[in-house]
Amino acid sequence: MTPALLPIEQEATKVNVQKQKWSYSRLSMFEGCERQYFYKYILELPYPSNPPMQNGKIFHTGIDLMIREGYSPSESLYYGMGVNGGLPVGEKPYHFISMLNKAYDRIPQLEYAEITSELHLEVKTTLGIVQCYIDLLIDDPSNDVLEIWDWKTSWHSFAADTHIQLALYAWLLKQTRGYVGSTFKGRLIFPRLGIEEDSEVEFTEEKLNEAKTWLVTQITKVQSKDPSNIEDWEMCKDRTKCDYCPFAARCAGGLLDGLPSTGEPKSQEEAELIGSYILAQEAALKKMKSGIKKWVENHGEVPVGSGKWTVQQGNQNFKCEDVETLIDYAKRQKLDVKEAVKANTAILSKWLDEDDTGELKQIITSTKGRKSFKYVN
Repeated sequence: MTPALLPIEQEATKVNVQKQKWSYSRLSMFEGCERQYFYKYILELPYPSNPPMQNGKIFHTGIDLMIREGYSPSESLYYGMGVNGGLPVGEKPYHFISMLNKAYDRIPQLEYAEITSELHLEVKTTLGIVQCYIDLLIDDPSNDVLEIWDWKTSWHSFAADTHIQLALYAWLLKQTRGYVGSTFKGRLIFPRLGIEEDSEVEFTEEKLNEAKTWLVTQITKVQSKDPSNIEDWEMCKDRTKCDYCPFAARCAGGLLDGLPSTGEPKSQEEAELIGSYILAQEAALKKMKSGIKKWVENHGEVPVGSGKWTVQQGNQNFKCEDVETLIDYAKRQKLDVKEAVKANTAILSKWLDEDDTGELKQIITSTKGRKSFKYVN
């Protein structure tokens, strides 16, 4: 039977978190950037979804519907898009349909296996409630095997045996189930990639203890922080983590204090601070530019000084799918054959506009030019 309260040793702390809920995503955010954690969980500032998060939500919704309800990949995708705000810019529906197909095809067809999607677990401990959602649990009693699967929609793979998330989920599952089979393992699935990129790990007692230690360590570190002092929460040194952080501008705004305005460092430590400041500013500017672009698209141009921020529509582009037919058309219409060989956008646009036969509509296609966001005088 599962104990009502799982004891975990802890030291005296500054923050009472007994009633808080902890998760891998929450604690890994703290491990990656304490300042980001402070903004989201201490100040409770809004944390809008970013493209990787959006992709994950849409995919997880879709694959869950396929497993639980028997939806087709396209039905699952469009439902997932509807409830999660649509696809991020640059993503295509067929990419997701392919991912859903590849993920579903990897699920083994075992006669006696019980397959559970999006399993929610909560374990009460002396440090608070620890929870998780297991993407896929495969319980095969005929072979005494229990597997935890986690879907990853990233473009790069990484090893399951070095990723603490699966081991933490396994530790939580063992607390609720007790017996987990003679073979207990986890698998990371990368549906954007080939099956050879997937990886697995066997959950030994050593692995489970590592996960528990990581859990206790991160929660204890959070507890030791002063929630009233932002400086007690360190900013990450890896500025690539700022790319999708909604708080990048806040961090960049607070870095200049104490740095030389000339940008010339007087020591190695100051050089590192200046380098960190520059990277933070670049991440902040990227975020701010994206934000003002959305404003201009929705509300119109923004005048600044002698110019304005605006979105300009690029020229329409024309392309000939059959140059030989175009040359034949030019000969019959007594047009310049050399221009037909060039077949550039200006020529194709002019000829298409003047064509009364309708022939060119069959071989010339057009695409809208890309919108560009820029400051113009």
